[in-house]
Amino acid sequence: MTERRKAPWVRLAAALWPVVSLGCGGGDGGNEESRSADDAPKSAVTTEMLSEGGVDYRPPAQEIPLEELGFDFGSDDAPISVVEFSDYGCGYCRRFHAETFPTLMKGHIETGTVRWKYVTYLSGSFANSPAAAFVAECAGEQGRFASVSYRLFERQRDWSRLRDPFPVFAEIAREAGVDPDELRACIEEQRPRARLRSGIVAGRRLGVRGTPHFVVDGVPVMGARPLEWWTRFFTAIEAEIAKEAGVGAEPSGREPPP
Repeated sequence: MTERRKAPWVRLAAALWPVVSLGCGGGDGGNEESRSADDAPKSAVTTEMLSEGGVDYRPPAQEIPLEELGFDFGSDDAPISVVEFSDYGCGYCRRFHAETFPTLMKGHIETGTVRWKYVTYLSGSFANSPAAAFVAECAGEQGRFASVSYRLFERQRDWSRLRDPFPVFAEIAREAGVDPDELRACIEEQRPRARLRSGIVAGRRLGVRGTPHFVVDGVPVMGARPLEWWTRFFTAIEAEIAKEAGVGAEPSGREPPP
C-alpha cells in the first residue's frame, strides 16, 4: 500500500468514528456478558498452554508473520484490506459476527471489494475462549474454519459458561462436517499453539487492547461498529480509490456516520 493512498484514508477514518466503547477490553473491558474471575469456568485449554508466560509472554523474534496467520476471505486483488482481531469469548465480537459480518461478506467481500483476514486474539478475559480458538484453528486444517467459527459465535452463550465446553464444541464441529478424530488429534498435539501465540503478539504490536479490533489498510478501527458504519466507510474508501484513479464520480458528500 502506497503512502499516496494511505493519507486520504486516514482522514476518512478520523472523521468516521467517535470515541465510544463497543468492544471487550482487558479484564472484562465492557464486555456485555462479563463475569467475575472467581465464577469463570476452567477449560482444558488455557492461555498458559500458548507460552511459558501466558498472554504476557514476550517471544523471540522468529514469530509467524501476520500474513501467515488467521484465515482469509475474499480476493487477493481486492483494493481494500481488513484484518480483524477477535476473541470467541467476547460478546461484542459475537454481536459483530451475528449482525454485521454476514452482510459485509455478501456485499463487499464476495464482490471483490474487500479482502478480509480473521486473526484470533486471546485477551485472557474469557476462560473458554482459548479452547474455542483451538477448535476453530484445528477445523481450519480441514478447510472448515468459516463454518465452525460462525457457529462458535452463534452459540457463544451455550459454551462460554460451562466448566467443560467440549461437548458443545464437538456438536458444533460435527454440524460443520469436521472429522472428529483428526480434530481430537490436532487439539491433543496443540498444533494451533504457535499460531495463536503469534496472533496475540501481532495484535499487541498493532495496538490491540480490546476486541473486536480492525486494521483497515493500516488504519485502526476499534469496536463492533454497526453495518451502516461499515457500509459508509467502504463507500467512502471506494470513492477515494476511484477519484485517485480518475474514474468514477466525486465522493457523494454525505455526512459520515456519527
